[in-house]
Amino acid sequence: MLLRKSPPYDPTKDFTPISMLGRATLFLYSHPSVPAKTLSGFIAHAKANPGKLVYGTGNAISMLLHVQIARATDTKLLHVPYKGEGPMTPDLLAGRLHLAFISTLSAISLAREGKLRPLAVLLQNRSTLLPDVPTIDEAGLPQATVRHWAGVFGPANMPREIVQRLNKEIVTALKRPEVLDKLLSYGYVVEGSTPEGLATINRDDLVLWRRLVKEAGIPVE
Repeated sequence: MLLRKSPPYDPTKDFTPISMLGRATLFLYSHPSVPAKTLSGFIAHAKANPGKLVYGTGNAISMLLHVQIARATDTKLLHVPYKGEGPMTPDLLAGRLHLAFISTLSAISLAREGKLRPLAVLLQNRSTLLPDVPTIDEAGLPQATVRHWAGVFGPANMPREIVQRLNKEIVTALKRPEVLDKLLSYGYVVEGSTPEGLATINRDDLVLWRRLVKEAGIPVE
């Protein structure tokens, strides 16, 4: 939406926040050919080889994250955008890319096989999927604050009583083991919220994303 000059909707005015569902388990992977085995090591390697390493992005979230990381670490990597993680992953596997954020669970299997090297996970706590991988904060990059989340919204101006009822039912459902397992199978860590909490997350993230798009000079179509 932020990469379009004339988006078809306003994300704060045209929807009613109901509840968060969870945060995507977004891992930062490097290709095993890169000699560094940690994120700090990768950054040092990138600084020693400015403009020689290549990172890929499959969506706007990962693009904004790379902007934050590059600014925080003063590193210069070549950027190759893709229309999704699907077409990007083979190039990372082949070593044509050196770094990328990936949310799909298939990449976790590739990491377990040693075909990709996970450097960090974009969560507040470590993921049970790869518990030995540090969080982005633990890896030394607390500046990476872009969040990848999912929430439930309704149409604009929903009656308050309906919003509260839906919120109660959703938050209750998120505590059920079968729902927890299903969301985990999609790579999400469950996190419910109040309608007000979701509204705050949505508003704050939009402010951050707009600033990053402008500062980085990302083209808007």
